Amino acid sequence: MQKSLLELLSIIYVAYEPDGTITGISDKASNLITLNVGDNIVNCPTLKFFDEDFNDLDAKKVLFESCFDQLELGVSVDNSNVHWVRFSYTRKNELTFVKVDLIEELVAIRRLNKQLAIRDPHTGLLYREAFIAKVQELDTPGVMCCIRICNYQRISEVWNIGVANLVFMEVLSRFQGEYEQGVFSKHSSDCFCVFIPNSSPINIEALYNHLNEPFEFNDSSFYSNVALGYYKELGKDDHELSLNKAEMATFDVLSEKLRLVEFQEGLARQIERQNKIETALRDALHNENSNNTFSVVLQPLHDTKTECLIGAECLMRWTLDGQPVSPVEFIPIVESTGDINKLTMFTLSQIKEAKDKLRSEGIEPKNYMFAINISVVEILDVNFESKLLNALSEYKIDPRCIKLELTESALIDNFSYVNEVLVSLQSKGFLISIDDFGTGFSSLSYLCKLHFDEIKIDRSFVTNVVKDGKLQSVFNSIVSLAKNLDKPLVAEGVEDMEQMIYAKAKGVQYVQGYYYSKPLPIDAFVEYVLEDKSSYLHFES
Repeated sequence: MQKSLLELLSIIYVAYEPDGTITGISDKASNLITLNVGDNIVNCPTLKFFDEDFNDLDAKKVLFESCFDQLELGVSVDNSNVHWVRFSYTRKNELTFVKVDLIEELVAIRRLNKQLAIRDPHTGLLYREAFIAKVQELDTPGVMCCIRICNYQRISEVWNIGVANLVFMEVLSRFQGEYEQGVFSKHSSDCFCVFIPNSSPINIEALYNHLNEPFEFNDSSFYSNVALGYYKELGKDDHELSLNKAEMATFDVLSEKLRLVEFQEGLARQIERQNKIETALRDALHNENSNNTFSVVLQPLHDTKTECLIGAECLMRWTLDGQPVSPVEFIPIVESTGDINKLTMFTLSQIKEAKDKLRSEGIEPKNYMFAINISVVEILDVNFESKLLNALSEYKIDPRCIKLELTESALIDNFSYVNEVLVSLQSKGFLISIDDFGTGFSSLSYLCKLHFDEIKIDRSFVTNVVKDGKLQSVFNSIVSLAKNLDKPLVAEGVEDMEQMIYAKAKGVQYVQGYYYSKPLPIDAFVEYVLEDKSSYLHFES
């Protein structure tokens, strides 16, 4: 009985009449609000109530609102500390009884969670939604910036994530030091965004240079390699759209290898087109009717000594809304989505179709070599070789009739593994060609170790070789290198007689280009072979 009575006495409560006169109050409640029986709780000028955002609450609504069963709020007396409490209301015979529970810890946790929801705990930067809301409160146009530390991942790998974060904070500190009026937001681990109101003039180039100045940690020098994309708002631009534009400019920075880019409207159309292409590609590659939009054309390959046709390079074509899309646009997207092998398998099916049509015309297709472009993404797939061999077996194609062309830069990436795969493919009968040679800047040490059968010189060294002395020097050097490595050389992009004569005179064994033929659909290629009787008669002899 005594314990129960003590528990009852420890309850914080207050009872009051409809006019606010206190009729009963516990000692703890009296100490909390400094009022006693007979005082008026409504008219007390020192007693104030607040919500969790510290907005004033109307005392009459707090004390007499009949719909409240419970209410959590802050109570302050004499403008001193705010105590966070929960009021539990009971009303009887026109009296209101309020039980008061202290909830300091609960509110502290809730306020912390709310803070964590709007602000990054490590950097103190606002998250996107809170950032946009803060910028909108300013109600002024300005400059929206997106800053990305391009070598963040590299620093993290070479040093550690802690050093990479220090670099991030150093770049952030430099920006904040220059523009204290800016509103800052966390975008990602290596990127933050800033809104600079027009009331703070900004020299974007000076800022960019300052952010990229070297700095030191623990006696080690670092270069932050900052990229900056920005958009200058006009009038009543929507701030969220402005942020999107600054982000687009940063993406453009990364794709074009530039480091300071202002958003232009053409970029939005470019990104919109890229998204449209990506969506359409996914649909085409996972649709049984994809053959309606994908096709393969064959560009004839000729021997320079005999001028006989010896094969063709298979080139992928794709149409969107009836219009051709450049492989430069869609191939990288297919590589990034991991669907590139689907196009390789489709190419092999088209080679089978071409061979069947040649055979139906009385021409033995095994005499012709068909070259297909292979992505390094495919090479790095551990099942690539088995997929390739299974497809050739299904289509009854001899691997010795297939030449795999890989770009020079692709061969250098993951060199040891790629080289092992090439050795295995060669043992199965495939020929390996280094495509676009001269554009990847590979070292001679790589070429000496690499297992390949042929070098294909990039068209950029062929187009103006007859008229450009510098190009002739490069061209001749590549020819000399191929001879020293005892590898045949293919020149692509041979478009006229002068280029053909030059390539032949320099010892290039094979050529392809408009001098002989543009890339041809399968049926047109078969007709081309039929018209070029000397080629297959040459094989028979």
